[in-house]
Amino acid sequence: MAYEGRCGSCENFEDNNGRSYDKRNPNYIKGFCTWYRSYYYPDDFCDNHYRSRGGSSGGCYITTIICDKLGFSDDCETLEVLRDFRGNVLQKDEKYAPLLYEYDVVGPKIAEEMEKEDTDFVEALYQGFIVPIVEDIKSKNYSEAIHNYVTMTKCLEESYGIDFSMEIPKTYDYQKGGHGSKKVKKYRLAI
Repeated sequence: MAYEGRCGSCENFEDNNGRSYDKRNPNYIKGFCTWYRSYYYPDDFCDNHYRSRGGSSGGCYITTIICDKLGFSDDCETLEVLRDFRGNVLQKDEKYAPLLYEYDVVGPKIAEEMEKEDTDFVEALYQGFIVPIVEDIKSKNYSEAIHNYVTMTKCLEESYGIDFSMEIPKTYDYQKGGHGSKKVKKYRLAI
């Protein structure tokens, strides 16, 4: 795909007329990012690029990697329950903003490391953390689900040497958070 991992392949990247960016037309020099509400070149780099068009619709990086490695479909019950929880519980309450923001920052990094793991490790993670989290959500035991999620994330951060110590930017929109992609442009920021 042209501009893989760069603005030109992001689902939020549109040309100046509001149409989706057409990588086949070289006349589009800059496009509009609907997330940042600024113009960027299609080859601009975002450290944790949002999502490629045509990619997974859920954006639950860690769980998507686990389910993919275990052969589950993108619309399996596990992913649907977690996506519903994110959208209908976590994104509806500002008190979860720190949790969502941390996931946006560390989710892609953890998922990248998990790609290298063998199936036994992934299966143990799934059975030890994901299954109980999903069961807690289905039982509406949200505080226990969140506790288990935080424990899992901290274990993975420690295991992979990921240090998270960032403050939430004032512009962070928790109602769109928790997809596992840091919403921070690094280059050519429009002011």
